[in-house]
Amino acid sequence: MLRLLGAVLLTGGAGALGFCAAARLNRRVRTLRLLTEALERMERELSFRLTSIPELFALLADHSAPPVGTFFARCRDSLRRLGEERLEDLWRNALAESDLELDAEERQILETLGGILGRYDGEGQTQALALARTQLERCLEAAVAERSRMGKVYGALGLAAGAFLVIVLL
Repeated sequence: MLRLLGAVLLTGGAGALGFCAAARLNRRVRTLRLLTEALERMERELSFRLTSIPELFALLADHSAPPVGTFFARCRDSLRRLGEERLEDLWRNALAESDLELDAEERQILETLGGILGRYDGEGQTQALALARTQLERCLEAAVAERSRMGKVYGALGLAAGAFLVIVLL
């Protein structure tokens, strides 16, 4: 009876690891979708309403779902230190502190965007936002393809690894 319980727990634990890896892919796709929507909104706000950066961060913090809304809330809250630090550094720190499920390439795109925000005129910022959004949309397409290709594989691989360990240990 104890062996059977151990086998079930081992298989379930390994399966859970596989399903957690698949869930990470889902969170990454969701985060990229939310980010592209937020960047599109930033682009529209800057080009049509000429919204200031503090107002823009507040708007996105209030109207974006977590974790993207949390990221913009950190940006908004860190603006208190704007005279002491540059906006680029505040953006980079908020990006590092946020729990966005992003790869290195996607983080680099956002870091580059942070270096442009607040430094150029509205048109230059709008162009930078459009470029970053386009790049993130390409990353989103790749993430969706990876999720559809690897999502089920991770779950099945976790269960198979658990079953294999049970067979080896019994």
